[in-house]
Amino acid sequence: MSGRQPDEYYIALERRLRALDPQAKAVLPPDPYSWFKEYLDAGEYGLAVEVASEELPEDADTPAAREFASGLLREAEVMGLPDEVIRRLMP
Repeated sequence: MSGRQPDEYYIALERRLRALDPQAKAVLPPDPYSWFKEYLDAGEYGLAVEVASEELPEDADTPAAREFASGLLREAEVMGLPDEVIRRLMP
């Protein structure tokens, strides 16, 4: 994605990412979870998705993990994050 998006875009993006918090807390180890939240608080939404994608347990095949990865994947695609991030989030 190039250029600055309208404020509404970022407001909606943050709301959707924060809605994933319960799954993030259930799925991510404590340190990556705290980074996920810290990046959200700083408005660094791409970094929040990237750090979460890097720390998803590979053997996590629970409903919460699938829902979390799916939600992150949607946002990664919307934000135009690198293919490597998108691949990590694919089922």
